Amino acid sequence: MRSAGTDTVGGLVFATTTPERPCPAAAPEIAYRIGQGRIPAFDISAVCSGFLYTMASAGALITAGITDSVLVVAAEAYSRVVDPTDRSTAVLFGDGAGAVMLRAGPADEPGALLAYDLGSDGEGAELIRIPEPREQPSGERWFAMAGRKV
Repeated sequence: MRSAGTDTVGGLVFATTTPERPCPAAAPEIAYRIGQGRIPAFDISAVCSGFLYTMASAGALITAGITDSVLVVAAEAYSRVVDPTDRSTAVLFGDGAGAVMLRAGPADEPGALLAYDLGSDGEGAELIRIPEPREQPSGERWFAMAGRKV
């Protein structure tokens, strides 16, 4: 936030598919930890497109006049769910994080968000997943992907 020239933010949207826990959402805790109190804050779980959906949601909060700034945070900790011995996934998925501050401004301002074209296709949902422990004979929850089909 310092590099954005502010110490306050009007909202926070967090993208992750590897939260420390499924409930409660992590975004309110992040907002609290960075000293932002009770701002609008929520999580989005959209895997690879999570950051894009988070940006679109943050932009919508600003466009709707709910707030004039939103901190967009994305973080993944795939080291917790990827089998380190599985060369088909371990070399592709790792840990990382990033953040960007969005703020209200004129549409013709450099860096302005212009439009989004979001979509999804659930047809191949079984091709990439983290199975529930009850589905695995060993009870492990390793990330699984059907390689080239994905």
